[in-house]
Amino acid sequence: MGVPGPVTSGLSAGVHELLRGEAALVTDAADVVELVGDIGQLAPDRRGPVLPRDLLEPAARQVLAALPGGRAARPDEIARRAQTAQDDAIARLYELRALGYVERHGDGWKLTRQAVMSVRGGPGPC
Repeated sequence: MGVPGPVTSGLSAGVHELLRGEAALVTDAADVVELVGDIGQLAPDRRGPVLPRDLLEPAARQVLAALPGGRAARPDEIARRAQTAQDDAIARLYELRALGYVERHGDGWKLTRQAVMSVRGGPGPC
């Protein structure tokens, strides 16, 4: 492993030579732990921030993902897309409504504005 230095410094020559070969570039302690972690199982999984939708039960996330982004959908369509029973999809839709992710539109269900932003990576329902 090597941390690069200024290209104008003679003190950096050895590290730069190593990095041109088989050495790995590291820029912080997390990089070192990632490289050494395989040996001692130290490396934590790298992942982005946890979003509110990530905390949903898997079945609810599946139903949420089955809703189209720009229109209302009937429960049978949602259930088909979520690959679940219609009764289960309806139960999850009511759960998602209580959490602010969906709303009823006539005989269909639609993502709320906050849920659409959450699915696209912006702030979502709390």
